[in-house]
Amino acid sequence: MNNNTIPTNTNSAPKATLIKLALDVHQRSYSVCRQVDNTRIQHAQKMEPEQFLLWLAKQKQLAERVVVCYESGPFGFVLARAVIAMGVECIVMAAQQLDERRKRVQTDDLDAQQIASRLDRYLAGNTKALTVVKIPTLQQEQQRSEGRQRGQLLKTRKQLEAQGRSLLVLNGYPRAQSHWWQDRLWKQGQNVWPAAVVEMLERWRQVLLMVQEQLKTLTQKLEDSAVQFQPKSLPQLPIGVGALTWALVSREVIDWHRFKNRREVGSFTGLVASELSSGQSQRQGHITKVGNPRLRHALVELVWRLMVFQPEYRVIKKWKPMLAQPSRSLRKKAVVAMARECGVDLWRLATEQTTPEKLGLKVATSKPTAIKEYQLTQS
Repeated sequence: MNNNTIPTNTNSAPKATLIKLALDVHQRSYSVCRQVDNTRIQHAQKMEPEQFLLWLAKQKQLAERVVVCYESGPFGFVLARAVIAMGVECIVMAAQQLDERRKRVQTDDLDAQQIASRLDRYLAGNTKALTVVKIPTLQQEQQRSEGRQRGQLLKTRKQLEAQGRSLLVLNGYPRAQSHWWQDRLWKQGQNVWPAAVVEMLERWRQVLLMVQEQLKTLTQKLEDSAVQFQPKSLPQLPIGVGALTWALVSREVIDWHRFKNRREVGSFTGLVASELSSGQSQRQGHITKVGNPRLRHALVELVWRLMVFQPEYRVIKKWKPMLAQPSRSLRKKAVVAMARECGVDLWRLATEQTTPEKLGLKVATSKPTAIKEYQLTQS
């Protein structure tokens, strides 16, 4: 490995001020580019994960400050937590197209150099050089994964339902329903469908019943956990929001206090309009969708429910005239705008900046407050 820039003997030479390490992370190896202070970025080095951590400990002795940066990806934040545990700063940047000039030449070494270049600009003050991803704790990441697992189970159930319905349509039953496997339809179908078809459907049905049972248990667990994310000023959720929605949204956000203003909330959801403006020309287009897709979908679903349960909600009243327009595109734009504002209001509620009453939201008061129940179980 190339350590020529700084002598390894720290007693004979002064420490560097800053060492920047950019990584292109893979399962079995890392491509690492190093930059010492403001010198030229060094060529990438290939290291195994264990080898890198040992090498990182040496780099920590060579400089007053060491910063590690890599792209978020399928390996999560295991590396980030290991680096932080060593007392080294770690920046996880959002994945992006590193080949900005479209040269169509992309290797691990080149990616590491591009990350190093962005890290250098970011630490120099250019905050737009890269997008920083919040590093969750292990518990926060597990909570978020649990919420996402429910979505995966729903997707699995839908796929199995579609496969069974496709088999029925293939055998001459075009009016077969997606819920063919549920008790009532299944009992009716056994007397009508051919024995061979019933035998094949039975295999899928057994899997569907297991998926449904797991889905029911997980959903209940998520609903029960909602009180953990409710602030003291919100002992009872507004009607229509629901414990499941609050739990899923809060798990995706991880920490509501991470946002400084409403613009950051809108950016995180991806519910902001794209824009192409130059000179006197200004044009806004579709939403950017650069954000958390699960949170975006949850907010859109929530808005549709609030139209029914919360007609006096300020966002509903504001956009209601546009919802009455005959144009389908205008109605879709209104729903997107409502979802963005609803996300901001949830942030304000979670951070105790406002109350449901000020927003025009009704709160159910017939049941005991969930916060008190949760506190009693924890004491």
